[in-house]
Amino acid sequence: MIDWDSGVCLGCGRTPEEIDGVPVPAPVEPPKAAVPLPDNVAAQIGEGSE
Repeated sequence: MIDWDSGVCLGCGRTPEEIDGVPVPAPVEPPKAAVPLPDNVAAQIGEGSE
């Protein structure tokens, strides 16, 4: 919350200009779908194994 008399945030002590200048992280892209194992490999080690 900004104390408009002093011009700084009561929680962090920054000015509104300093707060607005903080970069926003880029959105995280969802992980790509896993490629299924070939049948011969899946039969040996099982689906879903690392």
